[in-house]
Amino acid sequence: MRIEPPVPFQYGKAKEDIVIHSHDAAFEIKKGEMIFGYQPFATKDPKIFKNPEDFVGDRFLGEGEKLLKYVYWSNGRETDDTTVENKQCAGKDLVLLLSRLMLVEFFLRYDTCAVDVTTISLGTSVKFKSLTKAS
Repeated sequence: MRIEPPVPFQYGKAKEDIVIHSHDAAFEIKKGEMIFGYQPFATKDPKIFKNPEDFVGDRFLGEGEKLLKYVYWSNGRETDDTTVENKQCAGKDLVLLLSRLMLVEFFLRYDTCAVDVTTISLGTSVKFKSLTKAS
């Protein structure tokens, strides 16, 4: 979800005057101005993530847990709690739990798989070519 977020584009009107900081600049946003964001700019930032285009299964474990503050959902950081005020996705924790359970179930059922990965206009397509059931 970090590499190819399901909702890469976010926009909204600033509720108050704010300053948004990047690594080398700051941008003043006035209340009422429209803000547009492209999530992969943050979630694939090579100054934050080593090998940002690669999937690293243990990237966020141990010391890597500190990187979670750089992973964004539609209205906030992965580490933010859902509230009415921040409009953070109410299902974000459920989505992660169900995704993890699906992967666990997959790896309990199958020992190996072969896939065909291609890039399409909307992201990446992964097609299973073969599966070997777990013994």
